[in-house]
Amino acid sequence: MTREELLEKRFKEFNSKLKEKTNKTQFIAVTKYSPVDDIFISYDLGHRDFGENRVLDLQEKALEFEKKGLDDVHWHFIGHLQSNKINRLLKIPNLKFIHSIDSLSLLEQILAKEDQYRGERLGLFLQVNTSAEEQKQGFSTYDSLAGAVNHFLDEHGKRIYLKGLMTMGKIRTSDIEGEARECFKKLHRFKERLADDFGMTDLCLSMGMSGDYEVAIEEGSDFIRVGSALYKSEDHS
Repeated sequence: MTREELLEKRFKEFNSKLKEKTNKTQFIAVTKYSPVDDIFISYDLGHRDFGENRVLDLQEKALEFEKKGLDDVHWHFIGHLQSNKINRLLKIPNLKFIHSIDSLSLLEQILAKEDQYRGERLGLFLQVNTSAEEQKQGFSTYDSLAGAVNHFLDEHGKRIYLKGLMTMGKIRTSDIEGEARECFKKLHRFKERLADDFGMTDLCLSMGMSGDYEVAIEEGSDFIRVGSALYKSEDHS
């Protein structure tokens, strides 16, 4: 089986499985370990949303797409963003979303550099540490999250908007699905509180990866991030 045939098989199977569960959830193909040729194959199969967690890798792959004139791709940055990489990230062609705004300071810096963004509109997700794990970044309390939302409402410009909230399930646990469900329920509660406190009724939830996306869908996720299920080297099924 060629790489093209393998990816076509996996994308068809995953799309069919997703449609059986929901009509509202979009999936981001996480390509952080994939060569750009895999992304071109995925694009030819009709997929348009891809996620990268390193700025330099995203820049390199996005420029390859730009060279081919493929401007309807949607790039999602999903990794930890260092302050010294903000300018480089904002200049990447067809960057549509950043899923990892994990502090008030980072939010402030991005809003202050809106003029560096070369696209039309950029959606931000505020990252919430719903599992209270020290190795994770993100807003750890509702009050800190609400403070960031309040700052955004005071300072945002016309092209950067608040798309929603992002979280990840607990990393160190023997009960992956159970712990993930608790994390996803907590994020959903935060979304509801923001709707009550700020009137923000259209926020999206970015939660769920290859190991727990089915739980995330059950808990109302709008965006799931799936990589290994699609791009692993060998088909073990």
